[in-house]
Amino acid sequence: MRCTCEGGVTRTSYPVPVTFPGPALLGRGVVVRAGSPIPAPWVDVPVVTLDANTVTNETADRLHELWVRREPVVVEWGLDDDALPAEVTDEPPWALNARFMFPAERLRFLCFSNNYDARDGDPKWWWSVKAAAIGADPGGSADVTLPDGGEVWIDGGPRQPLDGLEHPVVHGETVDAGHTTSVGRPMTVNHDLAPDQAAAVDHQAGAARIIAPAGSGKTRTLAARLRHLLDDRGVEDQYVTAVAYNARAAAELRERTGAPRRVVRTIHSLGWAILGEHRPGLDLIGERDVRGVLGRLVRVPKRANADPLGPYIEALDQVRAGLVDPEQVEADRDDVPGFGDVFERYRSRLYRSGGVDHGEQVYGAIEALLRDEPLRRRWQFRCRHLLVDEFQDLTPAYLLLLRLVASPQLQVFGVGDDDQVIYGYAGADPGFLIDFDSYFPGAAHHALETNYRCPPALVDGARTLLGYNRRRIDKTIHADRTDRDADAVVVRSEPGGSLAAVAGGIVEGWIGEGVALSDIAVLARVNSSLIPIKAALVEAGVPTSDLLSADSVRRTTMRALFAWMRIATDPDAIDRGDLLEAVRRPSRGLNTVAREMRIKKTSTIDDVVALGNVLDGKQLQRWLSFCDDLRLVAKAAKPGDARNVIRTLVNDVGLASSARNLDAGRGNASRSGHVDDLVAVERAAALHPSL
Repeated sequence: MRCTCEGGVTRTSYPVPVTFPGPALLGRGVVVRAGSPIPAPWVDVPVVTLDANTVTNETADRLHELWVRREPVVVEWGLDDDALPAEVTDEPPWALNARFMFPAERLRFLCFSNNYDARDGDPKWWWSVKAAAIGADPGGSADVTLPDGGEVWIDGGPRQPLDGLEHPVVHGETVDAGHTTSVGRPMTVNHDLAPDQAAAVDHQAGAARIIAPAGSGKTRTLAARLRHLLDDRGVEDQYVTAVAYNARAAAELRERTGAPRRVVRTIHSLGWAILGEHRPGLDLIGERDVRGVLGRLVRVPKRANADPLGPYIEALDQVRAGLVDPEQVEADRDDVPGFGDVFERYRSRLYRSGGVDHGEQVYGAIEALLRDEPLRRRWQFRCRHLLVDEFQDLTPAYLLLLRLVASPQLQVFGVGDDDQVIYGYAGADPGFLIDFDSYFPGAAHHALETNYRCPPALVDGARTLLGYNRRRIDKTIHADRTDRDADAVVVRSEPGGSLAAVAGGIVEGWIGEGVALSDIAVLARVNSSLIPIKAALVEAGVPTSDLLSADSVRRTTMRALFAWMRIATDPDAIDRGDLLEAVRRPSRGLNTVAREMRIKKTSTIDDVVALGNVLDGKQLQRWLSFCDDLRLVAKAAKPGDARNVIRTLVNDVGLASSARNLDAGRGNASRSGHVDDLVAVERAAALHPSL
C-alpha cells in the first residue's frame, strides 16, 4: 500500500489485482480502521464512524438509507473485529415495542454487504470469496470469472434490475443460494396494470409503502408484484414471503399468482411455522381448552348469563397483540383480578401440555426469534423479500414479528390504507403506515389513486368524509367509472330515537318498489346498533339474516340494564338475581358484601334497605345510596315510557360512566362496546315504549 498527501487529504492506492471500487452504479463503499487513510475513490463520500458509542439503530438507519440509495460510504471502524456478536434477549415481548431491532445484527450486514473490507489494508470483496466457494474464480476485469469464462460483478446492494454495465451482475442473494444467475435487465412491467399500479409493482429497491384506497386494485397490485419478483426478476422463491391478513386472502393470492403455500402465508401461519421450528410437536388448541387452563388458574364467581373467563381471554390478547405489560392490563381493567400473575403461569401450562392457543402463534414466535439467533437467521433468509397486505391492520406484535424476520435488509413491500384501520381495539394504528419510513429507512412511496369500484358520487362523498380524519396521509382518489348517478349517495341525518323507525321505513319502501330482499343490506358500525333496526323490521314482518343472537343482550352492561329495568317494573318483587346484578353495576364495591347477605328470593325496596343493618361506615353509606337509586328508578318507571327509565339509569344512576370504564379497559372491541349497547337499547325503546 502506498499513501500520498494531496491538498491536505490523505489518499491511498492499493497495488493489488482487484477492480477497485467497481462500477459506480453499484454504489460500493469501504470499511477502514479508524485513523487510517481513506482510499482515494472515497475521499468525498459520507463518513460514518462506528465505535462503542455508535452501535445503535440510529447508526444502522443512516447506513441503511445509503445502502438503499446506492450511495458510497466510508465506515470508520473503531471496534474490535468481533465486536458485533450475535444478539439475543430474554426480555418478554410485551416489554419491547414494534420499533425494537438488534443493532449489531443490522450493522454487521450494512458494513459489509456492499462495502470493501479494507480494515487490514488489503481490500477484500467478500462476495468474491463466497463465489469462489461455488466454483467462481476471483479476479479478471470484473469481480469473478465463472466456470464458463464469463466475467460478472457480484452486487451487495438492494436487489434490483441494473443496466449500463460492461459485465452482467449476479446478486449476492443468488450466491448465497449457491447459484450464479445474473440479475435481469430493466423491463417494462405489464400484467395489464394501470400506470399507478405498474409504478408500484416496478419499485426498484428497498422498502416501499403502497397506499391503496378502497377499490384501487390493492390485491391486483400485490399479486402482480409477487409475480414480478418471481417471474420477471428471477428472485429465488426461497427468499420471498407474502403475508396476507387471513386465510381467505392468502388463498386468493396463491390462486392469482400460482405461488406455493410456503411463499404465501397469513401472519398467524408464519408465526406458527416459526414457533413449530423452535418447539417441534406443539398442537394448536381451541377456546374450550383455553378456558380449561384458565379455569384452573383463576377463581371467579359463577353467575347466571355471565362469562367470567371472557375478560381474561381478552386480557391475554391485549398483552400478546398489543405488547402491553400484564400488570398494566390488570390495573386498567376491573374484571381480571390477579391477571398480572396469571399471564406467565398460563403460558407455562400451555407449553408444558404441548399445546398453544391462537394468540400464542405470533407472540410465541416473537419470543423464539428474540432468544434463538440461528432460528432468526434462518427465517430472515426466507423473508429477504417480504410483501405485506393490509398493513394498516398490523398490531404492535404483528409489526415486531415482521421487522424481526425482515431484518437486516428490511425489503418490505407494504400495501394498505391508513383510512381503513378497523382493528384499533387490538392495537392496530394508522401510524404504522403513516410513519412507514421510521420503521423501514429509505422507503419509497407509491400511491394508487383510481377507484374502479364505485361511481363518482360515492367516491366524492367518501373522499370528503375521510378528509376529516385527524391522522392520515393526504391522498388523491378519483373514480374511473363515468356513470354519475346523483342518487348514488343520499345522506340523511335523523335523531337517534327515530333512526330505527326511519331506516325500517326505507327498507319497507324498497320492498314495496319490488327490490329483492337479497339486494338490500343494512350496515352498522357494530352489531348492537343492529338491534333497534332488527326490531323495526320484525315489527314490519320483514325477515332478516344477521349476526345477532341472544348473546347480544347478555353482555355485562346489557344484563345490568335489564336487571334494573325489571326492578323498576315491579319494585315490590325484586328478584334476588336482579338485585345482585344491579349492585354489581355500576360498581359500588359491594359485590362480595351482597353475596354474603341473606337475600330473599323476592324482596321489596324496604327489605333491601333493612339488609344494610349489618353494615356500618362507608359500606353502609354506599348501600343506602344504592337503595336511593332503586327508589329513583322505581319512581321513573311509567307504563308507556321505557326510555325515561333508561335515561335515569344512564345519566343519574351512572350506567353510562360504568360502560365507559369497561370500554376503556377492554382488550377486544371486535364486538360492540358497552356504550353502544346502552344506545341500542334506548333506540329500541322508541319502538317498544312499554316496560
